[in-house]
Amino acid sequence: MTTDSGRPVGQVAAPGCLIVSGMPGAGKSTVSPLVAAHHERAAHINGDFLSYMVVQGRVGFLGRPAAESRRQLLLCARNMCTLANNFAEQDIFPVIEYAIADRALLDFMAELLLPRPVMFVVLAPPPEVCRQRNAARPARERVDYDIAPFYRAMREELGGVGWWLDSSGQTPEETAATIAAEARHRAVLAAGHRS
Repeated sequence: MTTDSGRPVGQVAAPGCLIVSGMPGAGKSTVSPLVAAHHERAAHINGDFLSYMVVQGRVGFLGRPAAESRRQLLLCARNMCTLANNFAEQDIFPVIEYAIADRALLDFMAELLLPRPVMFVVLAPPPEVCRQRNAARPARERVDYDIAPFYRAMREELGGVGWWLDSSGQTPEETAATIAAEARHRAVLAAGHRS
């Protein structure tokens, strides 16, 4: 069954770009491709995958030296946004998945994505839910740092920005459907959050 535009029912067309963020264990890597599947044409851009393209000399999140960690973080952000823009220019809706902890990084990315609308969704189950999910992951996929300071920093820097969605009572499929249906109305960054 299709809509008047010829799209299958349940699929939506949405100009702009969606950024799905949240703490480790929030569900980003599960939910983001499911959100993309709700669109007629969409691309899932995984920031962690892009950061691991640096195979020699990589300095990750919280790595040392801090200046090099930040430099590589901004490079990863630039690469995510370049890909997103390339897809969007070809009418392919980009869904960026990345843990964004501070306002400066979000503003940097939003500026690179202008003039298209930027939707920012933070998957925000309680920290204890994220800890349980992280502990249940295979060892190679687990984060090995305390997520509590990361959560506090996100709340302090980004609380009230975009749409914070407590997905702990939903299945990944339900969360994805909710985001696909409501992000355009609940998650678009205002101009004051993009400079």
